Amino acid sequence: MAIVQISRITNRKGLAVDLPQPLAGAELGWVIDERRLFIGNGTLEEGAPVVGNTEVLTEFSDILSFADQYTYKGTSAGYVVQTGPTPGSPVTQSLQNRLDSFVVVTDFGATGDGVTDDTAAINRALYQLYCVQNNTQTRRGLFFPAGTYIITDTINVPSFAKLYGEGLESSIISFNIQNWAANVAYASGVLVYNTSNSTYYRSVASVPATGVSVTNTAYWTATTLPSYVMRTADSMQQTGANIATNGATPPQNIDVSEMGLVTNKSNHGLLVEKASQCYFNVNIAGPLTTADLTTSVAGIVAVEFSSTPSLPCSQIEFNGFAFSGFTYGVNTAQQIQSAFFIGGSFDTLYQGILLGGASLSNGGAQGVRITNNIFDNIYEEGVYFYGVGLNATGYNIFYDVGNHFNGAGNPASPVMTIDSASNVSMGDMFERSLAQAATYPRIKLYNTTSSAIPAAIAIDNSAQIQMGSFIRETGQQATITAGATNTTLFTVNTVFIKAFRMDYTIVVDTSVRTGTMTIVNDPDDSAGDTLQSVDDYVENSTTDVTLAVTDVAGTITVSYAAGRAGLIYYSLTHLGRST
Repeated sequence: MAIVQISRITNRKGLAVDLPQPLAGAELGWVIDERRLFIGNGTLEEGAPVVGNTEVLTEFSDILSFADQYTYKGTSAGYVVQTGPTPGSPVTQSLQNRLDSFVVVTDFGATGDGVTDDTAAINRALYQLYCVQNNTQTRRGLFFPAGTYIITDTINVPSFAKLYGEGLESSIISFNIQNWAANVAYASGVLVYNTSNSTYYRSVASVPATGVSVTNTAYWTATTLPSYVMRTADSMQQTGANIATNGATPPQNIDVSEMGLVTNKSNHGLLVEKASQCYFNVNIAGPLTTADLTTSVAGIVAVEFSSTPSLPCSQIEFNGFAFSGFTYGVNTAQQIQSAFFIGGSFDTLYQGILLGGASLSNGGAQGVRITNNIFDNIYEEGVYFYGVGLNATGYNIFYDVGNHFNGAGNPASPVMTIDSASNVSMGDMFERSLAQAATYPRIKLYNTTSSAIPAAIAIDNSAQIQMGSFIRETGQQATITAGATNTTLFTVNTVFIKAFRMDYTIVVDTSVRTGTMTIVNDPDDSAGDTLQSVDDYVENSTTDVTLAVTDVAGTITVSYAAGRAGLIYYSLTHLGRST
């Protein structure tokens, strides 16, 4: 029937359970407890399509429960995209499902306002997305809109997690501990620092702003500063010795991108623990300035590693990063089976990267590649390999490094130290000039006191440069002792090297001698197969040095006798090896 006039509208109010089903036609029903409004449909005889009630949408209605037919149109491309097999059968889904395709950390209560403690919300989001079910459909990337997310405890990033933001300087996780103050309200779980007794306290309940003492155990418990801003965790968000227990998957396939990590305390930045196949595109900033970095006492690190023989860190990549304000950008003696630092920045540090140490864990780091980075404002070395092998640097640029913050013209340490075998630096570039490098080298090589080959190519002294069958061994330096009669300079195993040439220069006071000694060995020490050697040299005046060669049981020894003290520089060249 046509609507001509409504002379009287009746209405009802009450609880949701008491709402009549149906209301009379055009009758209003207000649900008090849920603040929802309904209107009666009317009867079928009156023309209503169905008998019942229709909800009138208000600010308290669950709008998404009604929007259950979303279809991607793509009209911005100038036409309607066909999503189904035919134009008349598009793919549809509920708006709820569509919005659930993207997860925002604010959905779990984080604010990013730079004030609220978001620790619990972030860790809760990570747990719910990646730990509750072993289902790939729940592993949605967690988006951090631009903002500063204050935390007061470590963020534990579980296996399969993907965290991404809106930029390295836009989406910031900031470890920011405030000094405790009286008459201030604190949420449960907040960490504060009490300056009066130099102790950290964490709230165990919501603290009212009514003068509650920080020593009141009903609200506060004394604790220590968390060691890390962020760390990798297993699929149950377990860390440390608990990783991979209780049936959990070890840390793997973790991706943190377009975000920044910041701390205002003396804790470390990121711990990569027992993890594999992880990717990080992050800035990590600490609290230290150049005034703090003239010693290594603070000992805080932007990135640390932790491994076990059964769970070594492997296939870890840092790309487009920046590490600053820490004692070390990277410092580890732990086992690593490949890690990559690519296209990043090491700035305002005591040392850039320190791999190894006096006590290594299961051989330490191997397969680490440090390429295409910038090193600047670093007190000591930019890169230091100590007791580890099979690592490489390449095509990095080193500016104010190893100058003790006194500028590039004041070298005070090597720019790079390779203090162990089987490592390589190739194509690195240095602001330090050759004249400055005469005081402290650009690259200090294993068992040498200066850079023995050009700074753009460096190899430790147990390695070599090889082009086809041409092999040039790393250059060496040795001290000549006055009065020596038969002092060994070096030995060569004739099983592998059948003939070689030694290029050398001897410096004794103002006397300089340079030459080439060519040596062919005695393969089986039999009569008729004699050792052959030729020493061809020139000198400006006598150096009082005599070189000698002997072959005993397949070992060639090159030795010297000298009347005066001096130095000898030498390098070996040979063609091919017998394997």
